[in-house]
Amino acid sequence: MKQYNMEGEKKYSKLILIIVITLIGIGVFLRLYFYVINRSLWFNEAMLALNIVNRSFLDLFKPLDYDQGSPIGFLLLEKVVISLLGNKDYKLRLIPLLAGLISIPLMYLVSKKIVGQVAAIFSLALFTFSPTLIYYSSEVKQYSTDVLVSLVLLFVFTKCLDKKTTVQSLILLGVAGSLGIWASHPSIFVFLGILLTLGLTFILHKDTNHLFWLIGIGTMWGICLGIIYFINLRYLATNNYLLDYWINGFAPFPPWKNFNWFVVILRDILKDPAWLPVSIITVGLLLLGIYSFLIRKWQFMLVLICPFLFTMIASCLHKYPFSGRMILFLIPFLLLLLAEGFRFVGAWCLVVNKPIAILFSTAIVIFFLNGLILNDFNHLQSPKLGEDIKPVMAFIRKNYLSTDLIYLYNGAQPAFDYYAPMNGIEGSKYILGIKSRNEPIKYLDDIEKLSGNQRVWFVFSHVYSGNKGNERDYYLEYLNEIGVKRLEFLSSNASVYLYDLK
Repeated sequence: MKQYNMEGEKKYSKLILIIVITLIGIGVFLRLYFYVINRSLWFNEAMLALNIVNRSFLDLFKPLDYDQGSPIGFLLLEKVVISLLGNKDYKLRLIPLLAGLISIPLMYLVSKKIVGQVAAIFSLALFTFSPTLIYYSSEVKQYSTDVLVSLVLLFVFTKCLDKKTTVQSLILLGVAGSLGIWASHPSIFVFLGILLTLGLTFILHKDTNHLFWLIGIGTMWGICLGIIYFINLRYLATNNYLLDYWINGFAPFPPWKNFNWFVVILRDILKDPAWLPVSIITVGLLLLGIYSFLIRKWQFMLVLICPFLFTMIASCLHKYPFSGRMILFLIPFLLLLLAEGFRFVGAWCLVVNKPIAILFSTAIVIFFLNGLILNDFNHLQSPKLGEDIKPVMAFIRKNYLSTDLIYLYNGAQPAFDYYAPMNGIEGSKYILGIKSRNEPIKYLDDIEKLSGNQRVWFVFSHVYSGNKGNERDYYLEYLNEIGVKRLEFLSSNASVYLYDLK
């Protein structure tokens, strides 16, 4: 009988291992696939890329151009990559890619520690197929790194929470937290939650030795935070453009001024970046996850909830937006809460009836993964290329004459500036179009200045579409009235037209 049980356990463990390796393999494939497609840098990516390419290592410590904000550590890593390997868009995406790839197995290890092996597979599957996490693994931005740093801190936290906590584990936490803040701004919220959770644990256990070490670690981390704030964060916190851009991501203060904001933001988070069903089932499992942690291991509940609370406080103070890609780092915490709710209900069903438990687990997995897998499959068949300006640049290079004029739509400038040197048009002078969304009539006056020229290229990318229509269409309608179109080339969300305006 004992031998039979051991064989059963071995088969079960082998099955678990196969599932985990398969999910990790799929996650790696999806991230590599969309990286290899090597889509063009879009507006925001190009602006950050220009800062990295055109600045020295030392200049990266200064406020960035184009109202960009990024952690110093991330910028320095990017600069190292292009200094060693050369300036190419796919090389700039190496750091986000590596962060995305490393995050997959790390998510499983963290989940296994916190929610157990079976529920860890559930959270790993959600993490693997997440369209948002896949996308940001191949974008020249720090959001994929934010996720990795959060997972590293959580992993080290679980080591510090063991019954046999060692000073070495706490020192490792201090090093991870101090380095993490250089690579990820929102790691502040994660590390604060870890300090609070461990502090309360050591106080309740009357563990003064580890508590003193924790205070020392917190002090070291605080010094690093002060340095980062002086170098970097103080400029971002007072950047009016960024504050206006993320205005909808700032929570009302006091909260009771607009409770509806919190309802809307919860719905928006589930949609993007979490890509979870906006359903009572999702909310119910999240609440059950919080309850289950509370009665099973309150430290896990606190460390997973605190980043949400601290980020929300910063949002109330207009210091950090609680919205979109800025809270991508919270996805692992959300998935762990969901996985705990899944584990809790599954365990309860197992006590009642094993077939019911299996049926419930299967239904929940299908409910959450169906949409994710379908979306990923559709993107594999028809990848979204975003603002694909590279073919446009190649077309200009092929047909460009030294006497031609180039007129850039204002949204096309960053990507054009990045790719121009690679297409042999670095020295070409272009005319940058004005930005006049509220008074589009001014665009026509801008074009009139080009009248009399025989060959004028009009380059469009990152085109604004508002209540008054698509601005590119507005341009073209007038150009067709005053000139003759000689050539055109259309790509995904980018295009170029050659007009004779004589």
